[in-house]
Amino acid sequence: MKFLRVCCMITALPAFLGCAALQRGMSGAAYVSTARPAIALQAARLPLLAAGEGRATLFGDNMPAGAQARVWLAVYGDVSPESPLAVAAHAEVQSGWYWDGIMRRPFSVNEGVEIVGGREFQACTYIVGGERDPFGAFAPGDADRPARWIARGLAARTNFYADKIILEYRERLPESITSLTALPLGYGNFVREFEQRARESFIVTSAPPETAEIRKGYANAVRWRYMNEKFLGTVSKYDNISRP
Repeated sequence: MKFLRVCCMITALPAFLGCAALQRGMSGAAYVSTARPAIALQAARLPLLAAGEGRATLFGDNMPAGAQARVWLAVYGDVSPESPLAVAAHAEVQSGWYWDGIMRRPFSVNEGVEIVGGREFQACTYIVGGERDPFGAFAPGDADRPARWIARGLAARTNFYADKIILEYRERLPESITSLTALPLGYGNFVREFEQRARESFIVTSAPPETAEIRKGYANAVRWRYMNEKFLGTVSKYDNISRP
């Protein structure tokens, strides 16, 4: 009888687990993943502007067809032209691929490790500008002069490098600044003070054990055609030897 009871419990276990479906999406103003990684991401002080799911194609060496990534993200800010922006993203690469080691952006400064919510993120500070910005619609600037930002990006690979968490905090860049390595007179503390605000701009926690209904959808305001390795980072394909 005891043996039969154990067998019944084992048989019922998959059905029980199936009831607790893993979810990814928005709960209130926070992005929540109850899968790997089980995490909740939210801007600390800015209201939610847009959120949803999309797809990205990543190109690189020896990848003529590109690799597909599924991306969930939330964008925070307000409607004022000078408002900062905060982006929280979770990107999952397709089976057989993995996220490369996190490389610093071209011409970035102050590369290092930031601790947010007890988790380690690799970070650097850089300038974002140009027409091919996936978040350019949130502060378009003039037709002949797209908005330029100073940004602090934080990234961490998870789930055996199949997933990646990306946090980016931005503020509009003064017109007199063209490089972060040669600042104009009077801007000596500009980058340091910006990075302190960026450091305090996100709340990162574990996913709550009980989550309200998770909303799903497509982030229409994001320019998905420009969502690529510049924001997400690069990926590589496992070969037969290194595949886990």
